[in-house]
Amino acid sequence: MKIAMISNADYNINSGVAGTRVAIAEALRKLGVEVDLYFMDDLKLFRGALLDRVIFPWNVAARSRQWRSYDLLDIASGDSWVLSYLRNRPPIIFSSHGLEHMAKAERLEERRRGNLHLSWKYFIYWGGFRIWEVSQSIRRSNYCIVLNAEDKRFVEEQLGQSRVSVVANGLPDYMLGLPVGNLEATEDEVIRIAHIGSFIERKGIHYSTQALARLLERNDRLEVTFVGTGKNERQVHACFPEAVRHRGRVIAHYEHRLLPELMRGHHINLFATLSEGFGKTLIEAMACGLAPITTDTAGPRDIVRDRHDALVVPKRDVEAIIAAVELLLKDRELLTRLRVNAYQTAQRYTWEDAARSRLEIYRQALAMRAEHVQRKVKVDIS
Repeated sequence: MKIAMISNADYNINSGVAGTRVAIAEALRKLGVEVDLYFMDDLKLFRGALLDRVIFPWNVAARSRQWRSYDLLDIASGDSWVLSYLRNRPPIIFSSHGLEHMAKAERLEERRRGNLHLSWKYFIYWGGFRIWEVSQSIRRSNYCIVLNAEDKRFVEEQLGQSRVSVVANGLPDYMLGLPVGNLEATEDEVIRIAHIGSFIERKGIHYSTQALARLLERNDRLEVTFVGTGKNERQVHACFPEAVRHRGRVIAHYEHRLLPELMRGHHINLFATLSEGFGKTLIEAMACGLAPITTDTAGPRDIVRDRHDALVVPKRDVEAIIAAVELLLKDRELLTRLRVNAYQTAQRYTWEDAARSRLEIYRQALAMRAEHVQRKVKVDIS
């Protein structure tokens, strides 16, 4: 089987979409599948800015002759709709990295609350035409892959696509079975909280920074590390009182392989996201032996259970975040139990399992295409 995996993301193995596509491709190759990866770097006409993103579906369709050498096309997000109208194309798999419809709903809610400014440009493209492109790509695909149960329901009920399955992301081999050692925190130990991910509104920054600022003021034996913010120390520290800034470390960028080392000595992962496809950094922190405090939202909802391997709090609830952290500061036995169970839960997520599930979907899509062709031939003959 020969597959082309196409994405409008720039190639960066440490980034979310590109890193995920590379990991899936490597796992599929180990199963004997021939996979070629195509990113924005391979298909852009300009400099990879907004204009290239707007024309990306058309650029993909313009290469239709090139795609005919593949058995199947796995295309991320809303970039397959133009190609889907062309004849003699391979079957198309729509691969979601988190439905844009859900992210838009949360952005609009943040705007309503006065926490986010959205320019008129957002409503024309990202919150307008792009949503239509994604919807069309889903409806016209041969099969859809999404990351969580809520997205699956949306695709089935709102977009009318019945050929859809949930396939979770995985962990690389170097993050499985990590020697995390003793996960028990002593009563006098400084507790360190990690916040992994971009310093953006979708990740719940407006709420997590408020909670952390108050927690740092109340607890002098508490420290926080922001990892992968994409923002510098000055920008992150601006959200905190000057008196506690020295207990907030900022690592704007990091090499993915080094995350276990960066997480050493940390106890809690705060993941107060508003919208998520899966929550890859959530399971990565769990694999490093951190107890998650996460929001009750799509993605995390499929991964953890409250008070078993995480504390689950409502979205946008600063007081609930504070209460969850303070509970773990006081109840070290609960903290230890959550860390142990979170570590065990994370071991279930492997790229090999993700690749096997995806390969089965590929086979189903090819079988459906073959059946369709046979029916068409019979009709033509008759």
